[in-house]
Amino acid sequence: MGRLIDIGAIDDDLMGLESKALWFEVKSGIRMTASAASVAEFLARGLPPRIVTLDLHLGDGTLPADNVRALIRAGHKVVIVTVVPDKKWIIETTEAGASAYLTSRAHNLAKLVDIIDALDRGERPTTPEHAFWLSQDDRPERPRLTPTESQVLRLIGDGTKQETVGRRLGIARSTVATHLTNIRDKYSDSGLPYAGAADYREWAKQQELDRDRHDPTRSSDPQD
Repeated sequence: MGRLIDIGAIDDDLMGLESKALWFEVKSGIRMTASAASVAEFLARGLPPRIVTLDLHLGDGTLPADNVRALIRAGHKVVIVTVVPDKKWIIETTEAGASAYLTSRAHNLAKLVDIIDALDRGERPTTPEHAFWLSQDDRPERPRLTPTESQVLRLIGDGTKQETVGRRLGIARSTVATHLTNIRDKYSDSGLPYAGAADYREWAKQQELDRDRHDPTRSSDPQD
């Protein structure tokens, strides 16, 4: 990595945020220039980093997919980071347009650096656990994948490297990457469009969202 990349981070584990910021400063070409405990706080401060890491399980009552949409509307690329994977939320944040997903139990911070670097180059990296959970999507309304796309997803989900997947299927590694991108596009395009904050309540009603959760773009202050 020959360039400095500024990122933001949203996590209500403040100790974890401080540890990541220090590690990035010492070990990588990444600088954490902004952080917040919630998406609402991050957006209210108008923080600039284009790439943002987002904890999947924030404790402020927001839905992960709503958090992703709010950040994307503000112009950010979102990397989902979680300790405990949740199939439903992983699929929903993928459909919301999250750029990448990884678990902290399966990967170290060096892998997160690789993902951030790939996103900065305009790529859309897919981790094995992300592919695995997408391959487990058995909803009737799931995106329809071609037989080759399904094979690629299962093999990547099993931990097979892209080069090996290409050899097994008789295709180039670049074609494997293209299939993964197509899969992600199908997921991103599968949901109803979310036009903006003014449409949130109507959109939420259509999507039958959990009513105990709230819009991440709105203040949690009961006076607001």
